[in-house]
Amino acid sequence: MRKVFFILLAASLFSACTTAKEANTAMENTETITGRVVIFGSEPFTYAGIVAEDNTHYAILPPEKEKELRGVQGQLLKFTVVFVTPAEQSLASINLKGGTVTPLAWEILR
Repeated sequence: MRKVFFILLAASLFSACTTAKEANTAMENTETITGRVVIFGSEPFTYAGIVAEDNTHYAILPPEKEKELRGVQGQLLKFTVVFVTPAEQSLASINLKGGTVTPLAWEILR
């Protein structure tokens, strides 16, 4: 019984350390984008994306964030984002030239 307990404890500690390292790596790879949320596509296949001030277009992952950002469509925002890896990019509903981002935070500028 003790052996099983120690194995489970060691596995959970390893998992916690790995997750913390991934979270720190994500925070180190953040970028700031200033732009607006716009809708791409046509009904019934519409997708929210970000158009930066330099006219670069970004897709948004995960879908929950994309749906949440539809509520601030058209307003000028400052986003803190992490760029999605090419392997995860296939999960996006739409692929745009600027790439795919995961918004971590945003604030309305005007």
